[in-house]
Amino acid sequence: MFLNRRQALVASAAVMAPMIANAKLPAHAKIHCPFSAGATVDMVCRQLAEQLRGKLAETVIVENRTGAGGLLAIDALVRSPADGLTLMVHGGAIQSVFPHTMPKLPYDPFKDVAPVSMTHQLEYGFAVGPAIPESVRTLNEFLAWVRSNPKGGAFATPGAGTPLHFVPMVVSQSSKVDLVPVHYRGSSAAMPDILGGQVPAISTALSDLVPFLADGKVRMLATSGPTRNSLTRNTPTYAEQGFPEVTAVAYNAVFVQGDTARAKQEEISSMVRAALATEPVRVAFEKAYIKPYGCTPSEALTEGRAGYKRWGKVVKAVGYVPAQ
Repeated sequence: MFLNRRQALVASAAVMAPMIANAKLPAHAKIHCPFSAGATVDMVCRQLAEQLRGKLAETVIVENRTGAGGLLAIDALVRSPADGLTLMVHGGAIQSVFPHTMPKLPYDPFKDVAPVSMTHQLEYGFAVGPAIPESVRTLNEFLAWVRSNPKGGAFATPGAGTPLHFVPMVVSQSSKVDLVPVHYRGSSAAMPDILGGQVPAISTALSDLVPFLADGKVRMLATSGPTRNSLTRNTPTYAEQGFPEVTAVAYNAVFVQGDTARAKQEEISSMVRAALATEPVRVAFEKAYIKPYGCTPSEALTEGRAGYKRWGKVVKAVGYVPAQ
């Protein structure tokens, strides 16, 4: 079979088109993760990397930059080229809370990093373990019990200077009940002491507590959302129990280097939101008790600035003094 000149050109173009398209796609991109492998945020990073492969770059890898309270991952992002090929998934707290709790913040939260989309939202939960009597089923019952048992007011947190530390402290101030934080390096490190009865209560992400509720060893007393969470419908919110000032919803987001061109930020945001809408991501998130939640760069930035003002007031109100 012989092709005429026109047929040959068409055939050649059909062969060359995907080659040209691939040539335009960068070879490598990376996503920095501030947590170790196996953590929820690590799962989020790996799901996004899989979905962005072949779109953002031919290969997208996850680098776990753990340590220094999440600052190592931020430093790696800030030092990267502003070409949109280095991403980071981190908590919105790097813009809203860290500036108020770290005396020498090594980055500008609104210049050095830029959020392009949220990945998911999460609420906080307050739960008690076997150290607290079975009869205690609500936050107010817990506070009443602590009034009668002052040494029982300790609660675990996954880290000092975090919203999970501050939420019970606001309750403590409002109720005039002495609650004392016990800080751990993550909620997974704290759970053995909760289950063993060494620490009575814990304030952590709701998604971290749900797996422990089924056998009754851990009882959820309050959640931080504006309405009851679908995962714990029988648990009233802080607001329902008389603490409306504790209503709070956290989020994680995809960040790029702050000097990344606005058009590139919008492009990456669209890719991330498309990834979050895929069935594999939905299923993976559901197993981790979280729901995909994407947004535009403008929406993410607006939330970051609002959180900065909100948490600044909270940190001041509870009298938190950062370690020097």
